[in-house]
Formats: sequence, C-alpha cells, structure tokens
Amino acid sequence: MSNPAIDNPRQEVEEALAAGDLSGLLTFTGRLHGHFCPGSALGVMASAYGLQLLETGYTPSSGMEHLMAVVETNSCFADGVQVVSGCTLGNNSLVYRDLGRMAVSFTVRGERTGVRVRVRPDFRYHVEREVPEFFPLMDTVVRNREGTAEQEAAFKLKGREAAFALVRLPFEDILTAETVRPTLPEYAPIAASVTCRSCGEQTMTTKVVPHGEGAGLCLICSGAQYYQVEGKGIVARKGM
Repeated sequence: MSNPAIDNPRQEVEEALAAGDLSGLLTFTGRLHGHFCPGSALGVMASAYGLQLLETGYTPSSGMEHLMAVVETNSCFADGVQVVSGCTLGNNSLVYRDLGRMAVSFTVRGERTGVRVRVRPDFRYHVEREVPEFFPLMDTVVRNREGTAEQEAAFKLKGREAAFALVRLPFEDILTAETVRPTLPEYAPIAASVTCRSCGEQTMTTKVVPHGEGAGLCLICSGAQYYQVEGKGIVARKGM
C-alpha cells in the first residue's frame, strides 16, 4: 500500500513551495534550525524566489544531484536553502563556497544557465521597522555573549517575529536575482571503504594515506591535515 510520506518525504515542503506558503516553509525550516530568525527566513525567501525564476522550472531534489544549489555562507541562511530546495550536504546537491555572502545559486544539471539570488544590504531596514528590538538583543545575546536568561528568551521571541515579518514581504523588497553560468563539480564519486590499520574504523579510500610511512592510516591517526566547516568557514585542522 502506498504511503505518501514514504514515497515522497518532501511532499509537504513541495506543496508549500508550490502554494507560495513562505510561512509554512519557514515553519519547516525551524524544525531543522532549532529556532526562527531573520537569517533562516532570508534563506527560505532566496530559495523560493530562485526556484521560481529557474527557466527550467522547479525540479525537486531526490538526492540524485539534478537540482544543485551553491550557497555562499554557512550561517542560518544555509538552513533555509537546504529545507526549501532539498539540496543538502548529505545528498551532494549542495555546494558550499566559503565567501561569507548571503547568496545562493540554483541550476539543473545539463542546463547552461542558472539563477543567483542575493540578499539586499538594506534588509536590515525592514527588520528594524517591524521588530526594532531584534538587533539590539542580537548584539547582547549573540555577538557579546552577555545575555541573561530573560534576554535570551526575548531574543528568540523577537527573532521569530522578525522572521515571519520578513517572509510576508515581496521578494523584490529583500532580494536581487541575476542569471548566471554556474560552475559545478562533477557528480560525487562513489568511493569504497577500507579499515584504518590503526583505529579500525571504516574510512573512505580517498581519505586514507595512500603511501609512505602512514600508508593505510586515516587522516586522524596519521596526523595529516584535513578540513572542516565550522563557524569561521572552512578551516584546516590536525587531530581530533
């Protein structure tokens, strides 16, 4: 017997997108992001707008790397992109460029052009007009890490108010879109796994030392340099 929730786990998101229900999309995003804020709302808006503008129409992501998103920040914005588009790091349909810009590009593989959507710098004006308490609270709670429990609660409340106020605005008040010729990576390679001869953990063959003194060791056991995405962006690390 067919089960729509299993046959298409993104059905509710896609229905909200087709209906232009940005508040619904923001609600879905909150489940992933953990709270509501202007940044995730902007990711929702940029994605809904970009997918609407794609000349080929919206192609739901099925984890097969057909629809591709290139996001230029690893902030709250990126969670809105992942939820609305279905392009995620895990299904290899999301490319992260460490540029620190609230922008995302969408394209369908095989198409020559795509669309890039960026957030207008004056979006802050709309937040300050609708919820003037938000940015002062953000400075206290997030930037300065000095917020009391009451201020943190107020910050979440005002963040929610600001987020839902933003998604009620016309796209053109907040966003700018342009046609681009995207540069995409090849399809993700399928790599076999091997067992690290030191820790015994399964590791992709592309992530073990291939030769020399540390041959057969994973990057952690060999002490080799690797990269991770964190709040600062993409950084080089060694060890755990």
